[in-house]
Formats: sequence, structure tokens, C-alpha cells
Amino acid sequence: MKHIDNLTIHRFRGLRDLTLQGLGQINILVGGNNSGKTSVLEAISTYCRPLDLAEWLNTSWRREIKYSRKPRLEAFKWLFPQSKEEEEFDSYYQGETHVSGNGKFSVRESRAIYQEFEAVELSEDDETQSSDDLDINENESENEFDNILRGAEIELKAILSTSPNELSEHFEIWENERVTNRRIRSDAVLSVETVTPFSHRIEQSQVGLLSEATFQRFKPVVIELLQVMDSGIIDLEILSHGGNRSSLYIDHKRVGFSPLSSFGDGVRRLLFIALTVAKVRGGVLLIDEIETAIHTEALSSSFAWIVQWCQRFDVQLFATTHSLETVDAMLDASDLETDLVLYRLEKGESQTKAVRIQRERLQRLREDLGQEVRV
Repeated sequence: MKHIDNLTIHRFRGLRDLTLQGLGQINILVGGNNSGKTSVLEAISTYCRPLDLAEWLNTSWRREIKYSRKPRLEAFKWLFPQSKEEEEFDSYYQGETHVSGNGKFSVRESRAIYQEFEAVELSEDDETQSSDDLDINENESENEFDNILRGAEIELKAILSTSPNELSEHFEIWENERVTNRRIRSDAVLSVETVTPFSHRIEQSQVGLLSEATFQRFKPVVIELLQVMDSGIIDLEILSHGGNRSSLYIDHKRVGFSPLSSFGDGVRRLLFIALTVAKVRGGVLLIDEIETAIHTEALSSSFAWIVQWCQRFDVQLFATTHSLETVDAMLDASDLETDLVLYRLEKGESQTKAVRIQRERLQRLREDLGQEVRV
């Protein structure tokens, strides 16, 4: 039994009633542009931590590019689809998500309800008056108030196989105010990590990951993967130069110690994936556009490493791709015993359908018939 055997995304972003039956340990999601591949990863991420508001907020934030990000609530609310009635009659945004599944993980259903609201922030003088003393004319301009604050009420719910009662957490969040998270029941949490196409460019996060991998004596295995991209790589070190903040350095046969930032995206991407595999052992790894920054010639050997260590660390992998070369490389990187499944997402007018192709059939379609399996 896998961490997640079957998953149905009833409502999440633009997805409706999408069912992924018979999930494997290695799952590849393909489909056309805007077919919902990234949304599937986001739904899985929140399903793994259904009562963790931080995970929900981080999930909505990952799509936003630094320096051009929307306000936090504006990005967050689009996780929660509205019904047609809500779209037509309610001036404040409200929506709901619903995901269900089964497997070793105890969560059977995850629901979340989002309700937007506004409030008036009063000045110190106004706060000394009672509410009866405040004569507010509905026709007055909002500019006459000190400030209109946007906020939202969030209700997160989960049904567990280990508990007879539905669990729920209520939160109130405000635009531009820090959110304090709460301790979550351990049986409602499955370790989950997401690798976006840009994660590897945040170098400081990799310093902590390398420290964890070093304590686990996993660093030599990580270096083996990096040598797929550059055979001159000898070692990885966390160093501080001239009293500055500690950074990652690569010891290289040709150039000696050089900062990680001086190497190409391929090395940095593989390093981040490798360190994240170690961090998420016994859980779920989500990789969006798995082929990003990896040269075609290095795909098979890189994927062979990823498949091997996902199997050793009991990590269930979900990865999206646009590339037919990636599908072929994943087949080359695995063997007949690998529990690999491909899902082709087909978006219709009212729902998205997932066509399941298990490894044996996928190999026959590609190698014997040369068929296109992405669309």
C-alpha cells in the first residue's frame, strides 16, 4: 500500500471531479497547457497537511514570481473555487475545496472553506467612542474612514480513518499581517515537499538541507548525482567567506572552491532535488516540470538516481512534464519492477479526466508503436 493509493480532487482551483486511481510510487502527470498538472500537485500538497494553514498559504504563494507577487489574500483565494450562485450573488469572495483519498496515510477527506470580509480600522479618537456614538452614513465614501482592512475566515476540515469525528481548525487572516500557525495532530500530517521550476535558485534554503543530508551521511550520494552533470565536482561545503553569511561552495577539480551560484541551473536543480528527497523520506515529493534545467543527455541517469532513492526512502513521487523525452528517459531509468504510472490529463468543459497508463503499457506504446502519450 502506498502513502496515497487513490485520490479524487472534487473541487480545487479549476479542477472538478478528477480521479487518480491506482497510484504508483512514481507518478508522471502529462497533458496540454492549462490542463491542471500543477493544480494536481497543489491539491496533493494541501491534502497531505489538511489542517496546516501555513501549507495552504505556501501552496498559493509558490506560483507567484518574486517582485511581481499579488497581495497574499489575492493569491490565496484562487485555491477555493466558487459555485455559480456565489459568483452571481455575493459581493465578497467565498469558495470551497474538497479532496478525498485513501492509502497508508490516515486522511480520507480534506475540505476547506474560504470567506472574505472587510473591516474598518478606527483611529485612536474613534476607539474611545462607543459604537452607538458612531453615525455612519452608508453613502459616505470609504475614504472618510481611516482604513478599510481586508481579511478572510478559513475553516480547514479533515476526516481521518483513525478518528470517528471530523477535525477542524478555524483561522482569521488579514492582508499584510503575519499568520501564527498552530500545532497539528501528527496523524493528520504526511511529510510533503514541493520542488517548483524555480526552487533551486533560492540558495539559502539549500544550506539547511545540506546540513541535514550531512548528518544523515547522505552527502556522498548527493555528490554522485551532481557528477552526472559535471564529473569535476569533488565535494560540497558550507563556508563563510570574509565574515559573510554561510553559503554553499562546490570543490571542483579544475577551479577549486567556487560558490554554488557560479554553477549552472542544472547542477543547482539536481542538488535541490537530491537534498529534498533526503528530507522527505517516508513521505511525498512533488516536482513540477521535472526536466527543468537538466540537459537531455543527463535525463536518464538523473532520473535513475531519483527513482532509486525514492524507492529506498519510501518516497512517493508525483512529477509533471511537458516533454516526451522526459517520459522516455523515465522509462529508461526504471525497470519492469518499478511501480511507475503515467496519467494523461484531459480537460473537458465541466471536469478534467485522467487517463491512466501503467509502466508496461506505456513502454509498449512508446517503444513498439512510438505513440504520442501526452495529449
